[in-house]
Amino acid sequence: MTTSVLPNSPLTVAVCSIGRTDLFRALSLIAADDTSLVAELIVVDNTGGSLDRTAVADAAGSLPVRVLNGVGPASVGRNLALSEARTDVVLFFDDDCLPEPGWVTEMATYMSDEPEVAAGFGRVEPVPLPNWRLGTEVVPLLGENAWGEAETPDGDLWCPAVSAPGWQPGVYTGPPTIPVSVVGSSNNLALRRSLLLPDRPVFLPHLGPGTGPASGEDTELGYALMREGRKVAHVPQAKMVHNSWLSTDRAEQKQKCYLRGNVEALGYHALRGDDHAARLLGAYLGQFRVGNGRGLDEFGDIFAWGYGSLTDGTDGTEGTPTR
Repeated sequence: MTTSVLPNSPLTVAVCSIGRTDLFRALSLIAADDTSLVAELIVVDNTGGSLDRTAVADAAGSLPVRVLNGVGPASVGRNLALSEARTDVVLFFDDDCLPEPGWVTEMATYMSDEPEVAAGFGRVEPVPLPNWRLGTEVVPLLGENAWGEAETPDGDLWCPAVSAPGWQPGVYTGPPTIPVSVVGSSNNLALRRSLLLPDRPVFLPHLGPGTGPASGEDTELGYALMREGRKVAHVPQAKMVHNSWLSTDRAEQKQKCYLRGNVEALGYHALRGDDHAARLLGAYLGQFRVGNGRGLDEFGDIFAWGYGSLTDGTDGTEGTPTR
């Protein structure tokens, strides 16, 4: 529940867009809800210039909005938004996500009340479908993962990047791990610029949508923040819904992206002598080996499955660059 005293420091809301139509609906929902706490909207155009800027301005209503030209993958776009923002706290969402009422207010209030939190991850649920359910699994050493499942007349559907019921609200106090197993993902994320890690990009530009791995940028960032003692938190009162129900073939491609992204994010630290990251990587691959249902008994087969058919610059679900 929102505290009775609202923060007096507005935040920036930022999104990197590849032109999904949910962007305009999301901006309209923000403009109709939490305008007093939004200093500015920043939209990074990763379409190569085809984003309808008049539609962006119309959807933003009375809110100040800037559209920046994105060059490169989503990580580069997010870093650009952070560098251009005029507020300390920047609240990110993805252009296939829609905010629930009070989203900005809840996150702004939490980040104001908890000034030592570097990253606040909001709650994400799938856009509701009839008879959908939440699937979960606990991964040793990492935490609890979750996804949406639905059976439809046209086949089974799967929705990634949603919140698990076992995650505890507030600051995460366990050992460093990947954020998608304990607090959330970057499709609903507030970052405090003054508490981010110095002397490195916030999001590593070789990870995430628009790169070969097509994911993993938030995995690496969350792990790096935890490892360096920065506070990260789960903020379930700040809610988004993820409009990303995928068919079986698209879900498999997305799972390949997540496998590759998580491996490369943890491997980035393991190859730099971080033994804890190496243990997490082993736990992740071990769980995937026994739990994926594909009969991949050897790690070589897992890597061949995850790396063998992805094209650089695509996320495996849309057939177009996700820059």
